[in-house]
Amino acid sequence: MGYGARPMTDRLPFPRARHLALAEAATVAEAGRLAKESAAEAVAVPLEATGVPGLPLALSVDVASPEEESCLSLEGKACGVACASSGAARDRWARLAAEAARRGDALLLAGLDRWWRLGPDGAGYCKSCGAALVERLREVYGEHVMAFDALGPLRSPAPVRERPYGGLREALRLSEAVEACKQAALRARDEARRARQTEMPVLGRTGALSPLSLLLCRHLDGLVFDLPSADPLECLVPLLAARAALGQRPAVAMAPAGATEAQVRLLSALATACDCDLALPEGAGQPERAALAAHRRYLAAMSERLRPAAPLADLTLLVSPAADAWSGGAHFRALGLAAAALARLHLQLGVALDLRAAPRAPMVIAGCGGLREEEALAARRHVTEGGDLLLVGRCALLDDEGRAVEPVFAGARAGLNRIGEGRAWAVAPEEDAPRDAEAQIGRAARELLGRGRASLTLTGRGSLLLRAYLDPERKLDVHVVNLDAAPAQGMTLHVAGQVAGGGRSGFWFAPDREKGTEGERIALNPAGFGVSTVLPRLGGSALLTVPR
Repeated sequence: MGYGARPMTDRLPFPRARHLALAEAATVAEAGRLAKESAAEAVAVPLEATGVPGLPLALSVDVASPEEESCLSLEGKACGVACASSGAARDRWARLAAEAARRGDALLLAGLDRWWRLGPDGAGYCKSCGAALVERLREVYGEHVMAFDALGPLRSPAPVRERPYGGLREALRLSEAVEACKQAALRARDEARRARQTEMPVLGRTGALSPLSLLLCRHLDGLVFDLPSADPLECLVPLLAARAALGQRPAVAMAPAGATEAQVRLLSALATACDCDLALPEGAGQPERAALAAHRRYLAAMSERLRPAAPLADLTLLVSPAADAWSGGAHFRALGLAAAALARLHLQLGVALDLRAAPRAPMVIAGCGGLREEEALAARRHVTEGGDLLLVGRCALLDDEGRAVEPVFAGARAGLNRIGEGRAWAVAPEEDAPRDAEAQIGRAARELLGRGRASLTLTGRGSLLLRAYLDPERKLDVHVVNLDAAPAQGMTLHVAGQVAGGGRSGFWFAPDREKGTEGERIALNPAGFGVSTVLPRLGGSALLTVPR
């Protein structure tokens, strides 16, 4: 809703959870008819009911289920997932997507990351995987490489098995999964244009956000992904990364199974602050559905207030899908640790998926033990040309086969380092995935930013999360999310002068107050080089709008 995308009622498509799809008999009957007519064995999933007549139906197709042949695990057992390297499986994925494109108004491709998420030992040992690995070796070493059992060295016992082929197999697993999903999405769009002369929105359904999920965003019209847990700070990086990867396309986060009413209320507020939507999984209870429905009614009433604006960024996080794939997940773990520490200080976080296009704001590189040459050069250039960098964990340069060649910042020690005209503050530079480093990360961020450079400062008792969006010509929007169960009161917010502009008053919108949709005027008092105000009592979430 709101900033990077259109309002929820205008989004096409917005998949509704299956338990909500059963609410209307007419819709269910139509879904059943479409499912029976479809040779693709698709399940029709109606879109979210928002009072707008004529919303389309999305056909959900599980492309990961094997029809005949399943990929094999390290032990040689069928893993129950179609192989992404198999030409026959890819053709079936594309055929399923094309068949659904002829019958639905939108398409939801489910199971896109199931093969990838089984890990390097859970899948990838069938004949198709071996043939794909041989072809990749030929691309690297030349056509003289003869056909052989390329997976044989990988089948040796795990304790003594070395890493043959460097990281080529890890890179192959990622690229094969991306290519298989890309073909299915393109086939669905082409079939919709050919058979129905219409543009077909194609969304993806994945598990928790992964390198594959982020890379698929460039080929999809939206993404539905699982949140890792009900902890809001653990969900922060997935929400921000998904929004950055999708741009203005829908990003729908699925709440974890078993989330309580209070957790749904908190996660829905957090998703709104990160410009994403929240959905509930199948089997959610009536209190949880009521909490989400109440939040959506509030958003619908506030839709005119939430105009597109750019997110504020005191620091920019590097989210590198390739680095996480090479590091086996260490990059995302370290990034989550850094983001949680910085969010507790109320620093505004931006996201860059590519260092070469990153802004000049201070950068945060966490757990990047696997940067490619072009990314490493961009990181060095950022610092040597006068930029600031917060380095968390090891940062190494990889060769074409995934082997660590050298540190990106050779000689960097824990603490502040002068590199060229810039500064790099290193936290645990010798560790792949630092733990218990929140205090060090917070101190490093404060030292790099200096006094007065933080956009927002909050003081008082309570645990709040702030997420701000700035339209330089119109207004500043500050989303406030209460992370505690008890209401927060007496909190003082300070807004830097370069952010507040000439605004000396703001409007407070909260769903739990009498003037929730009308807003109440609060004064902003000059304080130092900015303005400050005492926030009203906050129950769950609120929005502070400051006209500039």
